Amino acid sequence: MKKYYKILIPSLYIGVVAVMVLCIVTVINGIKSYSNLKPTYDYTVDEVFQSDIVSPVVKTESDKIVKPYMSDTVKIGKYFYDYNDESNKQENSLIVYNNTYIQNTGVDYIDEDSFEVLSVLDGEIIGIEDNPVYGKTITIKHNDNLKTIYSNLTDVLVNVGYKVSKGESIANSDVSKFDKDEKYLLHFEVNYKDKEINPEEFYNMKLNELE
Repeated sequence: MKKYYKILIPSLYIGVVAVMVLCIVTVINGIKSYSNLKPTYDYTVDEVFQSDIVSPVVKTESDKIVKPYMSDTVKIGKYFYDYNDESNKQENSLIVYNNTYIQNTGVDYIDEDSFEVLSVLDGEIIGIEDNPVYGKTITIKHNDNLKTIYSNLTDVLVNVGYKVSKGESIANSDVSKFDKDEKYLLHFEVNYKDKEINPEEFYNMKLNELE
């Protein structure tokens, strides 16, 4: 009987090892076959696309100009003074200050409540001052020819020399100094090649058109 044990036990070990080796070889061959058949994929956050048909879904618009506010309740109080406008709109574009009529060189945005004031493009803060007419004023340089000016501000969040990003909050609108019925006001100007242009037309332009 001992004689059979001496033969049987090694045979069992050899059989188990052989089965394990066979399983490993089978798995390896399966992986190789799958790898050869598996298509190449590109992954997005939400879905998987085959790489030969993938195309960009969102086109970035880095030169798109945003408005200097985000609140849906903000509206225009005074328009930019345009010499080609009709007389009634020109009248709406006049600002009364110290019993003097001033042609509006920007647009006055108003709201019942104070609202965040945003930079319309990337740029550098080149001036923060107290304007005798419009109060606290921030000037941002976007390129050699283009500057934007934000006036009638409070709670200023930036300093001269600060590099601001498009859509970044730089201050809040302050109480109107011209018409108390208008509550909070932002006076916004666009200066291109040392000349004021209509902000409401400016928003539809691209930065490469203003270089």
